[in-house]
Amino acid sequence: GERKGRGLLRAARAQWMPPKRQEDSGGSSGSGRATRSSKRSVSEREAQPAPKRPRSDKGKSKQRSMDTTSERADEPAGDAPRRGNEAAASSSGGGSSHEPSAAQQRAEARQAALEAAEREALEMLDESSARARAGAPSWGGPSHALQGLLRKLGAGLDDLLPSASSHGRLKTILAGLKGPDESMQLASLTELCEVLSIGTEESMSSLSVDVFTPLLISLLRQEHNPDMMLLASRALCHLMDAIPSSSAAIVHFDGVPLFCERLLSIEYIDLAEQALHALEKLSQEHPLAVLRAGGMLAVLQYVDFFAMGVQRRAVATAANMCRGLPVECAHLVADSVPLLSNLLSHHDQKLLENVCLAFARLAEAFSYSAPQLEMLAAQGLLPNVLRLVGGMASPGQSDAPVAVSDATYTMLLRMLATLCHGSASLCKQLLQLDASSTLHDVLSADATASQGSGFAAAISRPHDQLYQVLALAHELLPPLPKGSPFSAGAARLLAPKRRSKRNPEGEAAPVADSSAGERTPTEREQALLDQPELVELYASRLFALFMHVHSGAVNASVRSKSLSCMAKVLHFYPAAGLRDMVRSHAIAAFLAPLITSQEHASALLALHMAEILMTKLPAVYQDKFLREGVFDAAGRLAAQAPPPAAAGTAAATAAAAATASASA
Repeated sequence: GERKGRGLLRAARAQWMPPKRQEDSGGSSGSGRATRSSKRSVSEREAQPAPKRPRSDKGKSKQRSMDTTSERADEPAGDAPRRGNEAAASSSGGGSSHEPSAAQQRAEARQAALEAAEREALEMLDESSARARAGAPSWGGPSHALQGLLRKLGAGLDDLLPSASSHGRLKTILAGLKGPDESMQLASLTELCEVLSIGTEESMSSLSVDVFTPLLISLLRQEHNPDMMLLASRALCHLMDAIPSSSAAIVHFDGVPLFCERLLSIEYIDLAEQALHALEKLSQEHPLAVLRAGGMLAVLQYVDFFAMGVQRRAVATAANMCRGLPVECAHLVADSVPLLSNLLSHHDQKLLENVCLAFARLAEAFSYSAPQLEMLAAQGLLPNVLRLVGGMASPGQSDAPVAVSDATYTMLLRMLATLCHGSASLCKQLLQLDASSTLHDVLSADATASQGSGFAAAISRPHDQLYQVLALAHELLPPLPKGSPFSAGAARLLAPKRRSKRNPEGEAAPVADSSAGERTPTEREQALLDQPELVELYASRLFALFMHVHSGAVNASVRSKSLSCMAKVLHFYPAAGLRDMVRSHAIAAFLAPLITSQEHASALLALHMAEILMTKLPAVYQDKFLREGVFDAAGRLAAQAPPPAAAGTAAATAAAAATASASA
């Protein structure tokens, strides 16, 4: 790069050397000096001390006389008589020979400025090369230094710059694209693709997007010429690479429907792949515009027809179109849901992860619309996702087609929790599909390999993944009914911040008036009342794991979520079989230290579970609570002054109620 820069500088210097007047004697001494000066190497000029920039004509004349003297000293002996004759001829002519003309002064001033700028650029080149050899970061590089030099030398050297040269080239290309000859248009398109493929936004600053984009889109409509359409679509892709803002112009000039048509009716495979490449780039910045043009169905309809790399690109484009989708546009993806559902059993990991990403984005977009969530799950989404989640337990032995990354597993768990939260029907389907058994396998994975309690695998998982497992288990059961300080305070402290919208189903059950008798059960509660075996299977699989996770986890949100799951199990478990379920668990000893803990949410949930057990099994737990110190802890908590936080006030009120019930 340094040698090329020096050569270009010498060429620029030779091109812009000021011309000398030709004399009658057959050649001027100035031209001879210019020729000898251009032959000197850059290294010889660097060896001489750098002269300062001349400030006056007197200084210029003095410097020229010194340069002339040194040049004459270096000349051969045979050149001296010739120089004398030239000087005599020059003096015999008209005009003053001692004072140079104004044109010569301007030319020599320009030459001195050129030499100073050349030395500065060469110093930058040497310093950049030295920094590169030393391993230090380079801030510009030789090409940037050279371009800076050429810009300093004035408008006359702009033809040597890439941007200036591309400007003239683009004019020629534009004229060829507008011409009537198709062969000239094809040649211009080929040349445009070459220019754009190596161009950047800075070097293509002279390209007018509003001029080239509609012209390329019009060439994309030439259905009788497939080569023309292929090169036009390729040029548009290169244009988006070189100038990212050009994607908005392509959308504005209705280029998206043309790309979708090339995919919906495939006649030329190269053209279809190029159109898919263009839609992928457009979907990154304008997903809704591509979706409204029918892009989702276009990229997925014949996805099996392409090679594996093109299939991955097609599904990634579909996932981009699912980002930030408004609920009002759900009909735009309804026809593509079966195609996405079929890809959940694909054997390629990257393609499968993009399919999961598309469904996760759609579930997040429709999280507050139960009909749209049920539309997503209508084509076998739930069993396929449960099969994939089962791969977390035994990656090589599950029914999952391929193992995915941990981030994808976490995303799938979050998506299932969103589906349960938004639709009671989907929650019931997950319970019927034995989702609790899948969660049990995930939490107790590698239990046979771990020596000891067998639950080390549940605690050793990343806390965000473990939290999503517990969040899904939490959403599988209905929310605790409101109307008591237990669930209200816990919901305020434990629930993560959500949007201001509210789920039509309601996160919690409607609040019933305490004087109105028993409230009407919700749809989710009625499903558990109709099929109590669902809760029994859930509790037998997960209740013990919840206790072990709480005891071994360090993260506060994980501990609180496990307690909330335990409270739901105790609340919704049928009273007839609750005694057999809790017989093997030391719940009283587990609750006593939680009531006096510094975590108000944990204390609140512990008091809630104690109240449930005292209500459903008073004969069993009255003595156990007295023996384990649960009543004593509740009495000490009730005797404390109420803290300013609302949760603390609720906990103290709950403790007072528990103490009163114990004394009764």
